[in-house]
Amino acid sequence: MVVVALMITAIVFIYLVISFDKKIYVPAEELDGSFAECIGVVSKKELKILYSGDIVNVIYLVPKEKMRCKAKYIECYLDPGNEVIPHIGEEVLIKGKVYTFKPPRNPGEFDSRQYYSTLKIAYRIKNTEVVAGNGKKDILRDNLCKLRYRLEDILDKSLDEKDSAVMKAMLLGDRAFMDDEIKELYKNSGIVHILAVSGLHISIMGMGIYKLLKKVRLHPVACTVVSLLFMYLYGEMCGISSSSFRAICMFALRLMAPLVGRTYDILSALSLAEILLIVDQPLYLCNSGFLFSFGAIIGITVVKPMVQEAILFAVSSNKRICKNLVTQGFMAGISVMLVTLPIHLEFYYTYPIYSLLTNVIVIPLMGVLLVCGVLCLIVGGFLGTALAIHFLNIPAIAVHYILALYKILCGMQNVIPGNTLYLGHKAWYRVVVYYILLGSWIIVSKAKKFRRTEIMRIAHIAMLPAALFVLIISVPHGLKITAIDVGQGDGIVVSTGCSNVLIDGGSSSNNKVGKYSIIPYLCYEGIGSLDAVIVSHEDEDHISGISELMDGMEKGGIRVKALVLPDVSDISRGDNYHKLEARAKELKIPVTYLSKGESFSLKVKDGIQTKTLEMTCLNPTEKMYTEGANAYSTVLHMRYGAFTALFTGDVEKEGEEQLKQTISQNTAKYGDITLLKVAHHGSQYTTDEEFLELTHPKLAVISCGVNNTYGHPHEELLDRLESQNTRIYRTDEMGAVSFTVSAKGDVRVKSMISP
Repeated sequence: MVVVALMITAIVFIYLVISFDKKIYVPAEELDGSFAECIGVVSKKELKILYSGDIVNVIYLVPKEKMRCKAKYIECYLDPGNEVIPHIGEEVLIKGKVYTFKPPRNPGEFDSRQYYSTLKIAYRIKNTEVVAGNGKKDILRDNLCKLRYRLEDILDKSLDEKDSAVMKAMLLGDRAFMDDEIKELYKNSGIVHILAVSGLHISIMGMGIYKLLKKVRLHPVACTVVSLLFMYLYGEMCGISSSSFRAICMFALRLMAPLVGRTYDILSALSLAEILLIVDQPLYLCNSGFLFSFGAIIGITVVKPMVQEAILFAVSSNKRICKNLVTQGFMAGISVMLVTLPIHLEFYYTYPIYSLLTNVIVIPLMGVLLVCGVLCLIVGGFLGTALAIHFLNIPAIAVHYILALYKILCGMQNVIPGNTLYLGHKAWYRVVVYYILLGSWIIVSKAKKFRRTEIMRIAHIAMLPAALFVLIISVPHGLKITAIDVGQGDGIVVSTGCSNVLIDGGSSSNNKVGKYSIIPYLCYEGIGSLDAVIVSHEDEDHISGISELMDGMEKGGIRVKALVLPDVSDISRGDNYHKLEARAKELKIPVTYLSKGESFSLKVKDGIQTKTLEMTCLNPTEKMYTEGANAYSTVLHMRYGAFTALFTGDVEKEGEEQLKQTISQNTAKYGDITLLKVAHHGSQYTTDEEFLELTHPKLAVISCGVNNTYGHPHEELLDRLESQNTRIYRTDEMGAVSFTVSAKGDVRVKSMISP
């Protein structure tokens, strides 16, 4: 069965590589934002919280008209004014505004189109009105949904709000009410797996029921049937995810094996569950929950015995050390890490190294936490929530203190220096080589005959370090300049292989641009610290993400080593300017001020070569006075061998006049540039003909939002650039745009979206 699973997985993987785009549901462009009517059957429903804080009913509709790919559902957010909530199984006519899922516009961004395609959801309809329904219902599934709502209500009344939200996720698979801060804390600490309904739930609940039935001397067949029926209903109530399906499938095989006179083999059961899932939905091979779930089991069952043997060898076969519970937990963590490290780097680009220790405490307490959560439901359900709160709240108290301990552990872990390894995204061939070396190490570890010679013993010892080296160590790529797509705003990352600098980082169109665009890109590139964040000026569309970056530092996020502000007169400094200064001082970030004529250099590493890059400030003049922030925008000139670039912020008016004067006085140094970051998002009121005649840019990048209200970039500006034969790259059309410069000065351009 294991061999069959590997073969099928390989076939499905190759199939996805060849036809991945055909498996993703891509709706017609005109569908987004349109108003649609649809007839279909309600398959499931749940409650969700909007950004406004309002709770809305969400139904998943299976439309009568068959959709492309494997898409099955339309996710419908019901209008809060909709008085009638349809039953599961009811056929309804709905109408509302369509919102399609978008592909990522920056490396590292969440791919919502792929994620929802994996869940077989085609698109979303908001403010959905249920026009008519036939009144029918699926009695079983509709009552299971009501039961889930009832159980969630018991948790709400038995626990405080935050504890209840976490337990809803753990026990009932409902993460909708969880605080974003807690989810982020768990994710950054490497314990987000505790929120999934998976094997631990099945082993505690399912095996608990099975053993209880055996104690009352029920026939083995009846014990098995009742236990499996209960777990199926539980899984159906929680919404069967890939991890819960895997756990239920393995649990069923474990109970059924003795009845048919067969032994239970965990790897065969795991293989069957995997085959059933990926044959139904090949995109599961691109789903983090699926990969982590199966990877964890492989780590514990296959890799852990080999790790234990290696530790026994290292400690001269002192078996007492390996029998220690703490040691067992640590070995399990190491084993799971070896299998899932590439998955972490594929989806999160980081690894919380101290999670190996945190999970030694977290995982053993999970069993206690789940039992206490179930007791809260039983006490609240049978005795009433009033009695549960006032007289029988011991389980609720235990839940509160265990979750409080988790929060303390995660908080401590995240603030300890070095917790998060920013390793970045890795190419697929490096992952393949890693798994080949890991697999070879397991095979040689199991077959001792391969280790009879000294050479093989040395090779065996070297395999794991070699695998980690291949996966983790990256060769410096030289100079890379990336205009991140932040919507209507600016965000430019300059990476040299030795240093990393962020020039601006904000948006007036995208909410939480730091969290959803800038930080994911930095993590994707393996950038865990910024040597400098340079602010051209204080407008929100240039600093909102920088503020998020600095806030994240308190939680162990990406470190900002220096904040560089334009050196302008006190009267020209507005509220945002002072807020940035004050926040930097709170976080003990050094603040420096830059003005015309000042320069600094960065080391650029390209392979084994190391060269120097020079950055010179051309604007503002020292203590410059201006009424508008745009005019004093920091303008930076970069020189790296034959390559030159000019970063202009939103410079305009007196700032641009001063800049043109500076360039005209030294055209040999500042004229004829390779790359121009066009000022003010492509406004027609900047980058005039005189400026372009002085600079003759070969390449130009414009950072602006899709369909922005300002009409950027203006046609007049585009015409001026085209008259100079300048190649134009726009983030609104191409997403993030990267310029990689070789030591010889050659420039390679790559965009996230093909033009």
